[in-house]
Amino acid sequence: MNRFPYVIPYPYICADKSKSISFMKEYIMSFFNAPVTNKIPTCICSVAGLHTYISTNPQLEELTRKVRAGLGDKQVFRKNKQTLLPYVTPAGIFSYCKEQCMQVPSGLFVIDIDELASTEEAAMWRDRLFADEVLHPVLSFVSPGNQGVKLFIPYRINPFLSVEESFDNALHTAWEYLEWKYELKVDRANADLSRACFLSHDGEAKINNYKY
Repeated sequence: MNRFPYVIPYPYICADKSKSISFMKEYIMSFFNAPVTNKIPTCICSVAGLHTYISTNPQLEELTRKVRAGLGDKQVFRKNKQTLLPYVTPAGIFSYCKEQCMQVPSGLFVIDIDELASTEEAAMWRDRLFADEVLHPVLSFVSPGNQGVKLFIPYRINPFLSVEESFDNALHTAWEYLEWKYELKVDRANADLSRACFLSHDGEAKINNYKY
């Protein structure tokens, strides 16, 4: 039985040709069970399925609560996050969580904004940045630390450049835009295609349904 009912198992994408074609029109990525040392994906998920999982799954809600219980100690929090929380590779589908193992690019990258002043400020930026008319995020949710935001941003893959170059150009442009317009400090560690994005429960996570 699938422990994560809102993600789509690998066989789904190949089971029915007509369904596969429709599914591939969505932004899709690899989903990995915890811990972070697990580099073999469990399944493929869409942004729509991921949003449902983040906003409604009771198991993820309980795991998020356990992780946040350790926020008073950075080492404990980091260990709990890496041990308990599942993660995705927003940049696409991977056979193994390593840049050279990308199979299909998603056309997405993730932006992390951390170390905000409060949970309330994180929720404010989640909603405000989700409405940004330049970035057009397809998904926005409060990060595991409860004082940060994760944004999934779409970009165009330039046919005259490699996927890596298109990804890198779009990512750095978004970083510069956020720092210029909002004076927000972004986490620049998310610079590689296979970067893991930890998932956390957020009942108010935002999704742009017009992207599908």
